[in-house]
Amino acid sequence: MKQSFLRAEQVEFIPKELDDGILYVSRRFRTASHRCCCGCGIKIVTPLRETEYKLTEVNGAVSLEPSIGNWNHPCQAHYWIRNNRVVWAAAMTPAQIATGRMHDEAVKAAYFAKVAWPWWKKLWRRILEWPFKKSN
Repeated sequence: MKQSFLRAEQVEFIPKELDDGILYVSRRFRTASHRCCCGCGIKIVTPLRETEYKLTEVNGAVSLEPSIGNWNHPCQAHYWIRNNRVVWAAAMTPAQIATGRMHDEAVKAAYFAKVAWPWWKKLWRRILEWPFKKSN
């Protein structure tokens, strides 16, 4: 049955068997999971990471960004979770899905380049300076 509402349930571990209408949130493992809201029963796992999904909670109502796009599943359901409500989005063409995936990869690459650059820069500088370092 198609879902229009999800209730968030805080858990330490995501259960093996998920119930319809519940968004299981494990802050410890930075993951949220639910059964696809179209009613097909597929388990949807959304990693809560800077480059994946962002979970916000206001007065007990949760939102998940970006949208859920089940492109690897037969249903290809596409929806948002906003304030515990399922907001259905338009279907996407294969070209739109490919463009969205390329955008996501570019955002991830930019994020990791920004985060990793200072560390790599310091390491590279040490490697370059090492042969010329004076010993005491």
